[in-house]
Amino acid sequence: MEYKYQVALSFAGEDREYVEKVALILKENKISVFYDKFDELDLWGKDLGIHFDYIYRRQSKYFIPFISSFYKEKIWTNFEIRNALARSIENKEEYILPVKFDDTELDGLRSTIGFINIKNMQPEELADRILKKLGSEVNIPIPEKEISESNIYLSIYILVNSFGISEICIGVTVTNIIKEHRYFHAPYFTISQPVIGSADTFQLVESINHIEFPIKMEYGEQYQIKYKLVEGFFKQFEKFIGKGVTITAYVTTTIGEKFSSNPMPVDDIFKFKK
Repeated sequence: MEYKYQVALSFAGEDREYVEKVALILKENKISVFYDKFDELDLWGKDLGIHFDYIYRRQSKYFIPFISSFYKEKIWTNFEIRNALARSIENKEEYILPVKFDDTELDGLRSTIGFINIKNMQPEELADRILKKLGSEVNIPIPEKEISESNIYLSIYILVNSFGISEICIGVTVTNIIKEHRYFHAPYFTISQPVIGSADTFQLVESINHIEFPIKMEYGEQYQIKYKLVEGFFKQFEKFIGKGVTITAYVTTTIGEKFSSNPMPVDDIFKFKK
């Protein structure tokens, strides 16, 4: 696995003019940089919460937050820095490279982490420092390690009211079997035959119980999340009835470990569908 981006830039909209100048200089110098305007078409239609989490957590060598009073108040920037901090904690690596427009402090970002004060610094000078930083480092990605011992259980839940079955849900139970804490991400799923074309991986979004990911779990702790299956799911998957097709859940940690669940036959889901 290679990093898609050497640096990912996180900023508040009020600071865009400065950040864009930095991003353009990096791009002109052949640096792979995640800056939202460079990826507008790729971002179009995506679930940005899931996509940004993946970019900052797995696809970027360095994360550069442009910290300001505006940054601290934004929902998206807080989401981004939270995911970056989770990876930094788990890997104990030099990953977050803060730059600061002012004296704003962010919760969770240790004051002992070195930063660059850009209050009186031109974008060109900051871009030059970033280029020098990248030139002194070897781009070594986090390897993905699949763990043979399973800690995920995939199951079906039904919700019943006085009229009968009201909802059919897929449930995923995740247990931390590693003898130290880990930050776990939301599950994703694969199917043993592609749904459309060669696409065999999907995510469910209609969760009944809300969990903020990544979630920290100590050894032996669990989380359980249930996803309501909507009509569109059944229409896509009914073609697999009677064909022995199975669904498997996967969960990863912020340090690249991957766990798989028991395979669940698609036929088991349709047993409860009228």
